[in-house]
Amino acid sequence: MIKSVITRPLNMVSSSCRTLASSAHLEFLDKYDPQQVTLLYEPLMVVDLNDNIIGKTTKKDAHLLENIEAEPSLVHRAFSFFLFDISTTPSRLILQQRAPEKITYPSLWANTCCSHPLYNDIEMNGVEGVKHAVIRRVKYELGYELDLDLVYLTRIFYQARNIPDDGIFGESEIDYIIFAKHKQTPKLDLVTDFQLNKNEVKQIQSMTLKDCEELVEKGLATPWFARIVKEGLLANWWAALDKNELKDNDGQSDKIIQL
Repeated sequence: MIKSVITRPLNMVSSSCRTLASSAHLEFLDKYDPQQVTLLYEPLMVVDLNDNIIGKTTKKDAHLLENIEAEPSLVHRAFSFFLFDISTTPSRLILQQRAPEKITYPSLWANTCCSHPLYNDIEMNGVEGVKHAVIRRVKYELGYELDLDLVYLTRIFYQARNIPDDGIFGESEIDYIIFAKHKQTPKLDLVTDFQLNKNEVKQIQSMTLKDCEELVEKGLATPWFARIVKEGLLANWWAALDKNELKDNDGQSDKIIQL
């Protein structure tokens, strides 16, 4: 079980140093959406628990439970992006409901955009590489192309099984937390400012902190978003944003928070 992996020290290893389990018989992928299956072959970064890049793997192999629960375990780099509408006081957070076509956590609610920097020369470049990935994925998933001042806050580490639990996929990530304010117009328009990729996102909504907490209590949120809410991290970050106290931490000097 993933819980047992979390509660003991993890020895990380490059995908080039051992043979990853890859479910050689890939017929099980036939039941998934073809477009989502294609994305399973994107190249991701394998990292150690200090977020050092130690290898390369595919999105598929990074999310297979047999690799996550193996000894040693497999961890990859990811990001969670939070976009706020500051036309109200307090501000409101844009949440997305993941499309039912998604292979992991279909139809659950999460923060504005969650994905991965790719294993390439640009996106392997620390915080700046992650910010590049955020802009790329926000355009791809949400059709949002307006200018953003991205603020990097911290990194979290978490592991979770898929929901519903299929016994196949899960998450094991060091996740960069990125915030931004929508600032181009007096009020963010969920219709005109976004062009949703329906293969990725079912819908988006503008929510208060209380709305987010209720989603989590109802079991409608992804594990990473639920843990961020339950630990009080979102409330603290949100309050700092509304007080204009958020500072960009581009030196990666922060401690990685384990959830």
